[in-house]
Amino acid sequence: MNNEQIKVGIPVFLKPVNDAARYGRKDVLEKTVLKIGKKYFYVGDTGETETRRMFKFSLEDMTQATEYSADWELYLSKQEVIDEEEKERLIFEIRSVFNRWSSVDLTLDQLRRIHAVISE
Repeated sequence: MNNEQIKVGIPVFLKPVNDAARYGRKDVLEKTVLKIGKKYFYVGDTGETETRRMFKFSLEDMTQATEYSADWELYLSKQEVIDEEEKERLIFEIRSVFNRWSSVDLTLDQLRRIHAVISE
C-alpha cells in the first residue's frame, strides 16, 4: 500500500487491533478518506467535518497517528482484510500442528510434501 492510492472520497477499511480489538470491537469499519494534508490524512464518516472525530493516519507508512498504541489498521479493500485474517488463521493452525510439546500426527509422505513447500 502506498500513499499515491490515497485520495479524498475513496472508501477504506479499518480493522481493530490492540485495545480496540481487546475490548470487544471485532467488526471491520468502512470509512471514507475525508481530508489529506502534507503528513497525515483523515478518515471518517462521509460528511463529517470535525477533525477530532476522524481517525488520523500517517501518509508515510499508513499507520494510525496516535500518542499511544494504534487501535486501527488501514486497508484499501475488504478483500485485503479477509486475506490477512485467513493468513493469521492458517499460521496459527500450522503452528499448533508443529507445537514442540505435542506429537506430530502426520505421515512421512505428508511431512516430505510440507518440507518441499516450505523450502521453496
